[in-house]
Amino acid sequence: MGKNYIITIGREYGSGGFEIGKKLAEKLGIGFYDKNLIDEVSKKSGIHVEMLHKADEKTASPFTNPLAHPGYEAGTVNDRLFWTQSEIIRDIADKESCVIMGRCADFVLRNRDNVLKIFIQAPMEDRIKRICDKYLIDIPLEAKKEIQKNDKVRRTYYQFYTDGKWGSRERKDLVINSSVLGIDGTVDFLKAFVEQKFELK
Repeated sequence: MGKNYIITIGREYGSGGFEIGKKLAEKLGIGFYDKNLIDEVSKKSGIHVEMLHKADEKTASPFTNPLAHPGYEAGTVNDRLFWTQSEIIRDIADKESCVIMGRCADFVLRNRDNVLKIFIQAPMEDRIKRICDKYLIDIPLEAKKEIQKNDKVRRTYYQFYTDGKWGSRERKDLVINSSVLGIDGTVDFLKAFVEQKFELK
């Protein structure tokens, strides 16, 4: 195609989406952006990086914001993180091909035709097993609670800033169950999908 392309990936907690996104970027030889975007936001906004990590992918309280002080511009730290991060995402999309994890990137880049918007999900039992194995959790119920808590945070954040439904087919080009092909199989499938979509071969 001759121009850069962007892959945005939303995912259910425990679906293996982060690992899939990172491996996909490596196989395609393109950039990978997730929490490393926060460092760029800190540089651009002047807000301390630790404060941004606390606000990362969380909506602001409508009543109080203990992280902000009068020296900041209008908006809560959460809002300023979203706004500045969105600017950085658009700048990156102008300059390079990459994979961007979460951060409402599908919404931020919604008017561009060089974006492939993916959402990764998996059955709850597989997500529980993955989280138990990854974090050495012995009690499946505890892993399930952690999954539900993280999904709720992501859902609330996405719906707050986009007015869209997190995890739905809305604004997505592809919704895939990572358990069908496994992590590596899903990566290979997505790589082939991306190559055909953007005529990379």
